[in-house]
Amino acid sequence: MRTGLVVIGAVIALLGAGLIVTLFFLSGGPTITNHTTFEDPGIAPYSNQSWAVPGPTPGSGSVTLSWTMSGLANISLWPATTCAKPMGSCPTGPAALSWTLADSGNGSVSPSDSSTYILQATNPANNTLRFSAVISASYSSGSPLSSWSWGLIATGGIALLAIGGIALFLGLFLPGGVYQDPDGEVVAVRHPSLPPEEYDSDEPVR
Repeated sequence: MRTGLVVIGAVIALLGAGLIVTLFFLSGGPTITNHTTFEDPGIAPYSNQSWAVPGPTPGSGSVTLSWTMSGLANISLWPATTCAKPMGSCPTGPAALSWTLADSGNGSVSPSDSSTYILQATNPANNTLRFSAVISASYSSGSPLSSWSWGLIATGGIALLAIGGIALFLGLFLPGGVYQDPDGEVVAVRHPSLPPEEYDSDEPVR
């Protein structure tokens, strides 16, 4: 075992793991959900009611709508932009969620495509209808990271983990002391299975 190589490999691998854990803390975090309730006990026949709904930052969360009506109605959830109307927001683009002639529904928009929505309930019948809805906006509390920053940190962490793992493996399984001191004396040892050496009788015995 190479103790030095093991220590170096473990340190490099820990640095790589630390980078990856830090990346998930920066890009993640606990999810926060805000619930908002909307009710109207009496939507008049052939009329509609609208509410401005706050949503998460576009692209970073989700919006879920659950609603009930005392009769068949048309319900829609629209992305909105700021305008001069009394609510301060106006529908824009196609509806994110919609139901036609239904008395209840449940749907979600993920990821969120707007920071504000307009919820609209339309009563197409000739009798008054009671409406109730709950909108949940969920988003992560972590700090947003750009794609290139996320990729750079992830690549660095994976590279350090790989280098540290290889160094640790080599340190554990490479034998130590494979190199001899070049200045040391080399001693030849005769294997016991070989026959004894024959000495020349003319050679003086030491």
